[in-house]
Amino acid sequence: MDRSTEIRLIKEILDLHEKGETQYAPASSGATTDLYTSEEIYKREMSHIFKANPNAVAITSQLPEAGSYIAREWVDNFPLLLVRDQKGDIRAFANICRHRNSRLVDPGEGCRKRFTCPYHAWTYATDGRLVAAPQFDAGFPDRQMEEFGLIELSVAVVHGLIFVHPDPTQKIADDFLPAEMRSTLAWLDLENHRVYDVHDQNWKSNWKIMYEGGIEAYHFNVAHKDTIAPFFLGNLSTWEGWGHYSRFILPKKSILDCKDQPEEKWDIRQGSNILVSLYPTLTFLVQPDHISGIMTTPLAPGLTRVEEITYAPKPADGSDTWSEEEETLYRTNHDLTKRVLDEDYELGETIQANMETGIVPDVNFARFESALTELHRHYNLAMQ
Repeated sequence: MDRSTEIRLIKEILDLHEKGETQYAPASSGATTDLYTSEEIYKREMSHIFKANPNAVAITSQLPEAGSYIAREWVDNFPLLLVRDQKGDIRAFANICRHRNSRLVDPGEGCRKRFTCPYHAWTYATDGRLVAAPQFDAGFPDRQMEEFGLIELSVAVVHGLIFVHPDPTQKIADDFLPAEMRSTLAWLDLENHRVYDVHDQNWKSNWKIMYEGGIEAYHFNVAHKDTIAPFFLGNLSTWEGWGHYSRFILPKKSILDCKDQPEEKWDIRQGSNILVSLYPTLTFLVQPDHISGIMTTPLAPGLTRVEEITYAPKPADGSDTWSEEEETLYRTNHDLTKRVLDEDYELGETIQANMETGIVPDVNFARFESALTELHRHYNLAMQ
């Protein structure tokens, strides 16, 4: 996001507030509840949305040195192994030994020069090559070790954010990310952030319910009345989209101070929360002094794993630890973000339970929930 965009967005918010309006869709819209409950539709989502697009998975500081790795159960149960190889390049593989399909390492993070299968000790380098296998020549006299490298996935790194394509047959295109999203990621300065803390929890709710709650402000004054609602301008928000990527602005009451300030002092991070959606798995909640990440991984039509991640700027003094004041700030905000998101997700579980009864066959989106209308328009296009 460049400075001219920041000024434009603030002006739009001030203008809407002056008129007593928000951003409207041309008309109301809706969807059927089977989109949230059907096993058949869920399987189609895996192939048409999650496995058809690059997914944001981590930031580069999570792989700080050669041999650093992250292993996780990913979309559609894909066992992902993310590694920084000995040349410093970030690689992504299936966490599956090519001998008998055993898992190489358990989910988690660490650092190692080799990945050795716990079943028969087949050993792989950080670039995915099979480099050792007991009695290989006797067991496979007609094969070469080069044939048994790990299954590799295409990787792209954009301003400190790592994207991986879940389909091993697909390569991430150089222009997969719209220019405005690249600019926004540059503005976030993710290269100079580290993970402060992560809260990981499974919720009995469809992934779209989790996603939809973050891109409308209509619920703020009710669902968040005891937490953050007093700081925001109620049902006032703006958004812009580029395909299935979007940027959503939730203005705080403090943004109205811009009316009495020269433009050079305007700061959209101080006067609003900005949601940067890297659909379908990761949303950044940009706050004044840090960034919260919301990583959603569907596990079933009515079950979603959510990782709430606090990304904090690296310590200014170059050390490995934040100051006591910074620790207090990030801990307070991490806990508050969890509390606020829990308010949404607890409601989401009741919504999912009600949908599964089949009593009400649809959901409805108001004109002022315009981002939901656009989300479902692109969803429908992808599902064709």
